[in-house]
Amino acid sequence: MNIRLLAKRNIQGNAQRYLAYFFSIVLSVSIFFIYASFIFHPDVVHANIPGGQLISRGLIAAEIVIIIFSVFFIAYSNAAFIQPRKKEFGLLTLLGMSKSQLRKLIYLEQTMVSLISILIGVGLGFLFSKLFLMTISWLLAVEQPISFVFVPEAFIYTIVGFILLFQLLSLLSLFHIGNAEVVDLLKDKQKPKKTPFVSKWLIALSAVCLSISYYLACTLSLNNSYIRVLPIVFFVLIGTYFLFSQSIVALCSRLYRKKKSLYGGTNLITQTNLIFNIKDYSRLFFLTSIITAVILTAAGTLFMFSADLKKQGMDNIPQSIGWVENDASIYSVIEPSAVENALKEDGFKILYEVNITGVPITHMLPHMRTGEPNENRSLLISESDYNNAAALRKIEPAKLSGKEALYIFPYGGLDYQFVHKGEQKELHFGNGTIQVTMVGQRNQSIVAPIKATTTLMVVDDQLYHEITADVPLKEMARVRGYEVKDWEESMETSSEIEQMSNNHNQLQTRAPIYQEMKQGSILILFIGLFVSLLFFIVQGSMMYLRVFTNLEDKKIQIHALHRLGLTKKEIRQILSAEIRILFFAPFLIGVIHAIVAYVALSNLLESNLFVYSSMVIATYFLFQLLYYQVTKKIYERAVINSIK
Repeated sequence: MNIRLLAKRNIQGNAQRYLAYFFSIVLSVSIFFIYASFIFHPDVVHANIPGGQLISRGLIAAEIVIIIFSVFFIAYSNAAFIQPRKKEFGLLTLLGMSKSQLRKLIYLEQTMVSLISILIGVGLGFLFSKLFLMTISWLLAVEQPISFVFVPEAFIYTIVGFILLFQLLSLLSLFHIGNAEVVDLLKDKQKPKKTPFVSKWLIALSAVCLSISYYLACTLSLNNSYIRVLPIVFFVLIGTYFLFSQSIVALCSRLYRKKKSLYGGTNLITQTNLIFNIKDYSRLFFLTSIITAVILTAAGTLFMFSADLKKQGMDNIPQSIGWVENDASIYSVIEPSAVENALKEDGFKILYEVNITGVPITHMLPHMRTGEPNENRSLLISESDYNNAAALRKIEPAKLSGKEALYIFPYGGLDYQFVHKGEQKELHFGNGTIQVTMVGQRNQSIVAPIKATTTLMVVDDQLYHEITADVPLKEMARVRGYEVKDWEESMETSSEIEQMSNNHNQLQTRAPIYQEMKQGSILILFIGLFVSLLFFIVQGSMMYLRVFTNLEDKKIQIHALHRLGLTKKEIRQILSAEIRILFFAPFLIGVIHAIVAYVALSNLLESNLFVYSSMVIATYFLFQLLYYQVTKKIYERAVINSIK
């Protein structure tokens, strides 16, 4: 018997405990290798793939996330493997093993597992990289699929990177166990557990932090999101940590004092185990709940943004084809007849058209960040023209009289108020000036938001005619637009119209922009789902490790309870309850965090995302339920089979 053989047998004896950890590392290495294969692919490096550089940057960001996440997971797992084996290490030390040999034993075990994980992970990554490249080729719609080639850099970065990572974390994990005394190692599990300390102030702090974070998230808007994100994350982390370390402990203690329910069935054992282990569980609950919230928020955001993309395109680009003529007396950008003929020749039905003339004006508006007055350009149009276009887009009509005016800002996601009801504003046009009373602001576009027509100022018809009576047509601007049925399929026609135009900057087509955004969102969704899957597997592995960490102690406890008269059915109830709490207590808090994030996203997109968010949560719950059932079966079998 030597240390190398002992390490090998220890791994074989703890194979059940290593299973989830091993699978998670293999998956991490595989995804890292697949992404690296694309990043260092010759066609991507030499920019031979349209959009390849953009995807490469996204994958680099994903690689960084995988590495950071792997650091925390491996460090947590190493501690979880060492903790329940302290008695074993104490016995080995008592039998004559020196501290250096003990360190070498632990180091060899972790090195063997890491090397096997890396080799299998790289092998699976190399095996599935062809499928990944085929999928990316299909998503990018390239003429020639991305070739499958041997990428040495992917092997070097993956193997060397993960070996260094494992070696560093393994060495760090040796210090704690190596400096412990024999008596401490032998008696580690015999130390009595105390009832966790509960502070009312920390419970209050948890409630305050979560309330602040939820309020900031639910009132999030596009113009304040950049200053609220970090405070929201900070308060969520603080509030969630003390929720599990204090509030949940207080709740368990309160339930423990209700003797009537405590003495029913197996509640006494279940609740006693929970209250004395809650301190150990709190850190795991905190980590897994945050991971759950991150997975649901990230996957939900990507899915909802992709699913809501068509609506966003129609909201931000009012017509399928739209353009602006700076001189309303002629058509210098493109002739309407040319657009109509191109659409009809390709079989597209025109649902409606807009033809609005207006006067370019200037007026003062506050700067979004500083609030300082700033000169802005808008197009002055009549109330009737606005209402006609608004009716086509099913927008509420404007109701103006006298010298009243309505300011139209095209982007719905921005709720900044540039004007206020009752505010007096001077409008400058040519050599003239007129003062109007603002009735408010609407963030809804009715025509293509291009340069002069990006923002609109709507006034009463009579006032409009008074202003434009002496303005020649050539000093006015004209905005044209066509809404087309099945516009998503008009890519080729839109490209043809763009080629016919004399000024691309004055023309806007919805289909190409939508298709580009759709393609990008699908790619991001595809990449994000891989990372989300990894996060899910890792957080499930952390719970799996927690369950099997105290397996030997649990066997002793259950064996004693069985001798006292507990049936196997009652034992299964106890085990199921404990595992159920581990899996679904943090899941519930993570879901609540994610729902708040979905509310914030709904406000930003101005869409009802209830259906999409429900689908994401339901899908995650099914995966979580499956993971729970598998872990429960393995755990119950391991414990029940030990009963003689």
